Amino acid sequence: MTIQLIRTALAPLVFALASAGLQAQTRDEALLARATAAQAATVQTLERLVNIESGSTNLDGIRALSQFLESELVAMGAKVTRHTSTIQGGADNIAGRIEGTGTKHFLMMAHMDTVYPVGTLAKAPFRIDGNRAFGPGIADDKGGIAVILHSIRLLLERGSKDFASITVMFNSDEEVGSRGSSALIQTLATGSDYVFSFEPTTAMKEMMVMGTSGTAMVTARIKGRSAHAGANPEGGVNALTEAADLVLRTQDLDDKARGLRFNWTMGKAGTVRNVIPDEATVEADMRFVRNEDMEATLATLKERAARKRLPDAQVEISSTLGRPAFVAGAQGKRLIDRANAIYKTLGHEIVVVPVTGGGTDAGFAALSGKPVIEGMGLPGFGYHSNQAEYVMVDAIPRRLYLNAQMVIELNQGD
Repeated sequence: MTIQLIRTALAPLVFALASAGLQAQTRDEALLARATAAQAATVQTLERLVNIESGSTNLDGIRALSQFLESELVAMGAKVTRHTSTIQGGADNIAGRIEGTGTKHFLMMAHMDTVYPVGTLAKAPFRIDGNRAFGPGIADDKGGIAVILHSIRLLLERGSKDFASITVMFNSDEEVGSRGSSALIQTLATGSDYVFSFEPTTAMKEMMVMGTSGTAMVTARIKGRSAHAGANPEGGVNALTEAADLVLRTQDLDDKARGLRFNWTMGKAGTVRNVIPDEATVEADMRFVRNEDMEATLATLKERAARKRLPDAQVEISSTLGRPAFVAGAQGKRLIDRANAIYKTLGHEIVVVPVTGGGTDAGFAALSGKPVIEGMGLPGFGYHSNQAEYVMVDAIPRRLYLNAQMVIELNQGD
């Protein structure tokens, strides 16, 4: 077959791939070289971040970290604003905006707070062991912060700003539900074309998720009437009995097949052994992969609560939304496909996970309707556990390259 015939035969395939957004990727060797050279500086940043203890309730540590990050952003030419969280006792959420000359607006977000109490660093200081860098919060989410800072530097070093703007948001309360930063996240996401969230991925198999569960806390408060448990129990209305029956008659609300988890996890009733309890409280953990399932489940719960075992008992149901579910959708899937195409030029591949049980700030960002990609942080292990938390050092260049190249390509057109 002649070259011309080969070209003719392949033309429909090439057109189909292009139409699907799967154009052949080429590796930017100069950008990759800069990303590789930035590994050592990124490790130094990780050490500085880890050495500032910033547990969610450690306001002094969060203030110190926010001051450091503000100075880093200002040094890159960002205009920085502070947004005080009224929920968290005055801790600030940091937003920095860098103007470019391109066409697309990007939001990059990571969180400053960790799950570790003050004193953890003394027991588990920053250290490097082979290809692993250890430290409290190094993966979740100080690795994400470091990737944001150093990948933006890669873009600025190119000498041309391949974006209309990059807004960086570092919040102070992600590990406790982001109640003091969720409104800011939604506002910044609404003003962006693309949102990158920098939660960590796993060290064993680098993944990105199409969805994360929404979370809610549900409380049932039952009021009855006290009476002597031995002399006149019939004169009382046993709030504990009504609570127990409520738990039993709502067991089937948990529906794993639909990604809906509803489980009663805490309960309290009574003060002394020989008195019929006149009050009881039970609490449930609810998780859902579709936001509409939350209200539907609460409606069913309230209907079941009204079917009282004890007619004179009073049952009150209340709920508190933690995070909305994150659903990447078609727009998010295109971002993951693009990330995977970039990653393959580096000899690596991203595993796509349909949904996970944990919540993420990506859920708040996705309420804007803008495309959101989650899992842009460093590969790591041991976060939210009693095992030593670490990140993979050799992954730093490819994660810096991935973030920078995503901005460059998306600015050219999705």
